[in-house]
Amino acid sequence: MAKVAWILGGGSGIGAETAKALSGRGWTVAVSGRREQPLAALAVSHGARPYPLDVTDLDAVRATVPRIVEDLGRIDLMIFSVATKQTTKTGQYGYESYASVIDTNLLGAMRVIDPVVTQMRRQGGGEIALVASVAGYFGLPRSAAYSSGKAAMIALAETMRTELERDNIAVRLISPGFVKTDFTAPNDFPMPFLMDAEEAGRRIADGLLNSKRFEIAFPRRMVYPLKLIAMLPYPLFFAIMKRLLPRGKS
Repeated sequence: MAKVAWILGGGSGIGAETAKALSGRGWTVAVSGRREQPLAALAVSHGARPYPLDVTDLDAVRATVPRIVEDLGRIDLMIFSVATKQTTKTGQYGYESYASVIDTNLLGAMRVIDPVVTQMRRQGGGEIALVASVAGYFGLPRSAAYSSGKAAMIALAETMRTELERDNIAVRLISPGFVKTDFTAPNDFPMPFLMDAEEAGRRIADGLLNSKRFEIAFPRRMVYPLKLIAMLPYPLFFAIMKRLLPRGKS
């Protein structure tokens, strides 16, 4: 019997390409997102089961988990790949923009995790993969809300990995670099080692199915330097960060 994956943020970008990769390897894939049309397209092209969902709606999340279980029998793997961002001018910290990003990227995951963990305990185990970002390794200028949310996602995954092992629930962290999607298209700065979404989806599927490592991070030539930067003494770290500030006034 095919295993069941539920991918949130599965309508486009990395989530959609991961859904395609898993479907091609024999998995039954449920996909969720706010837009129904991309989900329907995946249903036609790859046999994905669409479950339209806004992760900021707690009641909708709580209703969707049992629907998937009723339709497909269980949830062996949940991948949270939902993300939004707002690039702001340096030195501006408006509550509304930050609240919107955190509510979707971090609290959205929390709304999903609790009922999924309950279901996985009931069925005897499962796997949860949280998509963070290399932007969560440290605070990046002009990306404070996004970096903060992804840093919290990394800490959350680390905690869950320890706490849920006894329940036979494996927790994985996915930390991509720059991937060519609608999400990154508005970026007005250089994106080193930019990767196609299809390649990112393949790497995620390979990492989840062919390894047991906690973090699936890519590309390595970007990941390793960033991890080293995060380990630097603060005077050196802040000297590097200042070089990332836009020229002129905020």
